Amino acid sequence: MGNLIPDKDKRISGANEIGKKLYKENWQSLIENLESLDPNFAEFVKEIPYGSMYTRKELSIEYREIAAITALTQLNLRPQLKSHIIGALNVGVKKTEILDLFLHIAMI
Repeated sequence: MGNLIPDKDKRISGANEIGKKLYKENWQSLIENLESLDPNFAEFVKEIPYGSMYTRKELSIEYREIAAITALTQLNLRPQLKSHIIGALNVGVKKTEILDLFLHIAMI
């Protein structure tokens, strides 16, 4: 299963790599917005979800975004959902796949 939590330098560099793939030029402003609200939370977001979990190799980034969209839809967390839809599109998930995902979620 590999090292579940990489060292801090790897977490930060991995987070930045993944963040730029998902959010393009908006990654840095997203982190800066979080830092202005709470620097510790911004550090947590970089290190754990993006630096430790999104960098794992067992699931593709596309699959992770589909999972995030599914969960955020069920939780009705619209701002985060919008962000992850954009991220999914940026990493190659097709708009038609996302629409079909919503249809599938609605059935459950």
